[in-house]
Amino acid sequence: MKRLVAATTLLAIMPALALAQNTGPKYRGQGYFFFGLGPTEDVWLGQGVIKHVGFGGEGFLYEGLGAGAEVGYVHAGPYAADAWIASGDVSYHFRRTAARGRVDPFVLGGITGFFPTSTGRGAPAGNFGGGVNVWLTEHAALRLEVRDHVNTVAGDYPGPHYVSFRFGVTFR
Repeated sequence: MKRLVAATTLLAIMPALALAQNTGPKYRGQGYFFFGLGPTEDVWLGQGVIKHVGFGGEGFLYEGLGAGAEVGYVHAGPYAADAWIASGDVSYHFRRTAARGRVDPFVLGGITGFFPTSTGRGAPAGNFGGGVNVWLTEHAALRLEVRDHVNTVAGDYPGPHYVSFRFGVTFR
C-alpha cells in the first residue's frame, strides 16, 4: 500500500516538476530588418521627414547584454542629401529568452557614421533608443523601436537629430 501511495504521489508531481524547468534555448544572437519614418531638425534645412531602411544584428555577450551593428539608408527629402548610416551599438534585452506571444523590451546606444551619397565627407554621431520585440513565433518577432541619431556639427550650432520610429521583423 505504501508503494502504491508513493508511486501515485510521484506520478502526480512529475508534470509540475517538468513545468518548473526552463526548457527555452538560450539564443546567442538575432538579426532584424526595419523601415522607419520620423522628423528631423537641421539648422540649415529646417524640419522634414526622413525615411530610413536597413538591417542589423546583435550577439549576446552575457545574459541580456548584447553588441551589434546595423547598416541603413536614409532619404531626408528633396533639399537634403541622402545618406548611408552605419552604427555599432551596445544593447540590453530585459527578456532575452522571451517565448512565443511574449514581449522582449530593450534599450540600446552607440556610435554612428553618416556617409552622404552626394556631398560632404560624412560625420560622426551617436544614437540611443529602445523598443520591444513581440515574439509571434519561436523564431520571428514584430520589432517596434524608436531611435534618435544625434549628429555633431563644428562651430556654434548643435547637431541635428534624426529621430526614427521603426517597425520591422526580428529573427533568431
